[in-house]
Formats: sequence, C-alpha cells, structure tokens
Amino acid sequence: MLIDSFVVYHREKPIIKRSQYQFLVTMLLGGVLMCYAAVMYSGSPSHVVCALRPAMVSMAFTLIFGSLVVKSMRVYRVFLSSSLKRVVLSAGTMMKVLTAFLVVDIVILLMWELVSPSKATFKAEMVAEIGGLEVDRLHCESSSSIFVGLLFFWKAVMLFGGLYLSILIRKVSSDFQESVWIFASAVVVLFSSLLLLPMGYLVTLAASVFFLFFTFILLSATSLVIGLMLVPKILRLHEIASEAKNSRPTTKSKRTRDKGHSSESEDAQPLGVELQLGGSVAMARREKSTLSYRVFEDSNSGKEPTKTALVMHGILGNKLNWRTFSQKLTKANPNWRFICLDLRGHGDSPSFSEPHNLEACANDVFKLAAHLKVEPTAVLGHSFGGKVALTYLQQCMKQSRALPSQVWILDSLPGTGETDYASRDLTNSIETILPVVKQIPLPIQSKAQLIKDLQAKGVALGEAQWLTTNLRLTSKSPELYEWKMDVDVIEQLFRSFLATDLWPVVEDPPASEGKDVEIHFVHADRNNMWTPDLLDRLDAQVENQVYHHLLQKSGHWVHIDNPVGLMQIIQSNML
Repeated sequence: MLIDSFVVYHREKPIIKRSQYQFLVTMLLGGVLMCYAAVMYSGSPSHVVCALRPAMVSMAFTLIFGSLVVKSMRVYRVFLSSSLKRVVLSAGTMMKVLTAFLVVDIVILLMWELVSPSKATFKAEMVAEIGGLEVDRLHCESSSSIFVGLLFFWKAVMLFGGLYLSILIRKVSSDFQESVWIFASAVVVLFSSLLLLPMGYLVTLAASVFFLFFTFILLSATSLVIGLMLVPKILRLHEIASEAKNSRPTTKSKRTRDKGHSSESEDAQPLGVELQLGGSVAMARREKSTLSYRVFEDSNSGKEPTKTALVMHGILGNKLNWRTFSQKLTKANPNWRFICLDLRGHGDSPSFSEPHNLEACANDVFKLAAHLKVEPTAVLGHSFGGKVALTYLQQCMKQSRALPSQVWILDSLPGTGETDYASRDLTNSIETILPVVKQIPLPIQSKAQLIKDLQAKGVALGEAQWLTTNLRLTSKSPELYEWKMDVDVIEQLFRSFLATDLWPVVEDPPASEGKDVEIHFVHADRNNMWTPDLLDRLDAQVENQVYHHLLQKSGHWVHIDNPVGLMQIIQSNML
C-alpha cells in the first residue's frame, strides 16, 4: 500500500505518467490481493475459505498479469499494428479491457460456486510415517473439475497471449521504457506457473511443505514482477533528483543594475548586464555576431539556476512576445533560467547571410548557446519557433551534439503547407500579410497610422496591432518609425517553414534510439488544423516520449488566450 501511495503521489512525474500509472496501481492491488490469498492457504479449510482461495488467486493473477497484457496491447497497437491507421489505446479503453478480463474470472467463479461449489471435506489418506494407517484430512474439494479446468484454460489463454505480445514488443524501446520489463515480467509469470501447476495437481506434499513452497513461489514471483515494473522508474526518479541537486550553473553572470540605457547593440560578455523586473532578472546583452536575447532568472530565490530553457517566438514576432510568460515560469521554477531570443531577421537580431531557412535558424541558436556557454535543458518554440525547435533537435542528432531533455512545440504542426497546413486560413495568413507589409511606405508616421493603413489593405485589427510591436524609431528622426524586422528574410523563412517536413524527427525521435528526450506538442483547441488523424499520428509515438497536450479555450496565441492553462501543462511535465 505504501508503494501504491508512492505511485499515486508521483503520478504527474513524466516517468510515471507516461507508463499510465493507473495500471501500476492495479498491479500493486493485485500484489496485495495475492498476499491475502497466501494467508488464506495457511488456515484450516472451510466453505468460505475453499471459495476464497481460488477466487483471490485468480483475481490477483488477472490484476497483475492482466495489467501487463493491456500494456503490451497498447505498445503493440502503437508500434507494430499492420493497419495503415494505428489505433491508440487510451487509459480508459485499457481499463475496460482489464475489466473484461476480471468479468470472465467472476463469471467462471460464480458458475463454479452455483453448480459445484468447493467445500471442506474429510478424506482418508494413508500416512507412511504411521505404518500406512489411514488418517482423515480436511481438504477443499469440488464434485466437478470442469470449472477448475475453465479457470486454468482462461489463465493459459491470458498467459500465452500476453507472452506472445511481450515477445513482439521486447525490442520496441529501451532506456527505462517498459517494453523490456513487460517481457521480463511475462517470463517470470510463465516459469512460476510451470512450477506451481505440478505442485498443485501432480505431486502430493505434506500440508506444511506445500504451503511453504506454494507461498514462496507465489510471493516471490509477485514481488519480482512488481519490482521489474517499478524499480527502474524509482531509480530513474532518484537519478533525476540527484542530477538536479548536484548540477551546477553553466554560466556565471555579474550582478550589476542597468543605468537606464539600452545595451542591446553593444558587444558584451556572456550574460552581462541585468534589468530588474519585479523580482525576475532580465539580462539583455549580445555580440553583434549572435542573436539578440534576454535572460530571465529569479533573483529573489537565493538559488542559482541549474537548468536553461531557450524560448523562441513565431514568425513576425520577437523576444518580448514571451517576456511576461517567461517571467512567470522563472518565478515558478527558480532553478531554471529562460532565455528569450530574436530569430534571424526578427527584432534586434541580424539577418545574417543566406540561406534563410529553418536549418540556418537552428545553427544560429547553436552559436548563441556556445557564446553563452550553455547547453539547453529544454527548447520551447511557438508557431514558426516550434519548427525551429524541432529542427534544432534534428540538427543535434545529425551533428552528434548534446541533446536537450525536452522540446516543446507550441501550436505548431510538423508537416508542410501541402499536408498539415493545407486547411490554413489564408485571409490573415503570413503569406497574405507579408506582401501587404512590403507595400507600406517608409518611414512610418505613427503606430496609429500604420494600423489604419494595414486595415485598409485587408489586415485584421488584431494582426495590425500586433505588427506595431515590430516598429522602432528611426535614427534620423525621433518621431518616425521603421521596421525592426527584415521582411525579405522573413518571406524566405516562412517559405522554408511551409516546405519543411519534420515528421521524420517526430516519428524517429531520439527516444527510439534509447536517448532520454521528450517531445511535447501543445495544440490549441480552436485551431482546426489539428485533425484527428494528425493527433493519432502523434499518439502513435507516445512510447517514444512524444506527447501532445490539449490547451482548452485557446486560439493560436496560446500564451495570451490561456496563459494559466499553458503554465499548468508545462509545469506538470517540466523536468
């Protein structure tokens, strides 16, 4: 019961959560029931005891091994089903299957009790120790062996079906994934069953000897199976906790207050000057050869961050779009630092040289990380930035670089304009807005005038207001504005965004090779491009640590429409 409590307490930890903790709980309940069954075999037979002995062993077996079977079915359907559209078993569906297994047990046991109940009966037996004289011994005995046979047949079907599935899935995954442990557990159950069967029906033993051997095999096998399914997870939880405790910051920053002037365009040492923002520290310095960035740390916690997350905006966005949300994440996670950056051609970052594509953006991020002397623990990207995050992971794999532990793709689909984005609304699409932006004469007189001009050309009010965040005062006049984004570069980047298919990264992720990397997709419930087929395709990779999370009451602007919900999703799954 203590282990049950441990599983429930840690149910939101990714390691426990991904294994569908409900079935770890049912296995443990089966273990508890098996212990009670062993106690029942130690007592004197009675009508109640004779009925409870097979019932408790049968139900305990089903709870333990049945949980393994449904886990095997889930892995098989996800990875090895021959159908073109793989069906993903949800926890609810799996629980229904396990319940059906238990119903079969209950039907057989009830029919047994109604037709030919097992009763405590005295039976004369010759005892060699007293010269072959007969002694009356109390046994549990039924007038018919049909129901015992039915139970054995049903358990054999479950056992060999589960064993077959476990053989099929034994090489599906590695690291601390469950496939190997499910296979090992099935083998343990098979061998213990082969030992118990002759003891019960082919060999006559003294009651005390039978009880000792029977309970030893029964409880040892039960403990071993539960250990195989739980110990790797417990060790992994301990390892993660130790890493968090023993790791040290990869960068050291000077604690000096900015004097009120901007230092974005100055050359600087890594993580140099800070801007105090309500308890969170935003540091904004860069070299001209790197991307512009701001770093957020919690200066009030008294802790040095041990983990780093890179946060990347969408197309036509900039690092300030995610400032408020990053500050909230920083306060909630003082052991993390969050670095918001401007992608090439955006905000205060240079445009750099061609080609302007997702791979080039990922290489820019590599250079910035090297300049800051950090290895990101997590990479988060919204929309266009989400595809940059996936490309970053792809390039890490290709170039044998250190992999992030988590990649977060926020309302961004991995496919192309002809596949995943085929149903996009072109009315206010970037490919529609960019030509309009290029028609706006420079310099721009005012933000209000820009909004009017954009609306006159068919741009919606929300998008027009958002575009004003990409303005900066010209150096020649303090009253005129210019774009702080490179529209021509952004056009090329967006073409790359629509042309690049990143499903290969999602469907052959690092976890499939034993690397401990999680990929998290967050999809807005008001974004109709997230089709059931697309979500099924993501679900098919759940065993490879690819997850998707539905963000309720949100459109594409996830951090604005439902920041609380987004925070809860990230907090629940962040390492």
